[in-house]
Amino acid sequence: MTDIAFQLLALLFLAAIFAGFVDSIAGGGGLITIPVLLLAGIPPLESIATNKLQSQFGSASATIAYARKGHVNLKKQLPMALMGLVGGAAGALLASLVPAGILAAAIPFLLVAIALFFAVKPNLNDTDSHQRVTPFVFGLTVVPLVGLYDGLFGPGAARSTCSASCFSPASAC
Repeated sequence: MTDIAFQLLALLFLAAIFAGFVDSIAGGGGLITIPVLLLAGIPPLESIATNKLQSQFGSASATIAYARKGHVNLKKQLPMALMGLVGGAAGALLASLVPAGILAAAIPFLLVAIALFFAVKPNLNDTDSHQRVTPFVFGLTVVPLVGLYDGLFGPGAARSTCSASCFSPASAC
């Protein structure tokens, strides 16, 4: 008799590799990992938390790579990172307060909505756009809101920060 636990671990491993590959190219690996974790029988809050934990490694390695190439000034971005951290902590706290049944019911709709948004959103690219608000205002408004979403649910948050930025996406990411 084959061991189902081994097959499940193999499926999760393959899904993680594929999600990491997708994340490295375009972002949105959480759109893959969260459904796979849910299908594996992991409760919604734990699925989101697992996705957030694994995505931190990808985000950290991307940040280090961009900083080494001079695309990101880490000292200049520290205030925005702190605002994102505050928003993310508030989102994680909110996620822990939402009943599991509501979270489980909302996840499929959120996944479809995020996937559709990125599929049909025009002008969603990495080209610089003109500045509409100052980085200070952006850091006080958009960054904590994206952090809140990222802490509460997450998939697509990094990509939406870059697309929502009103100054160079390279400096926002």
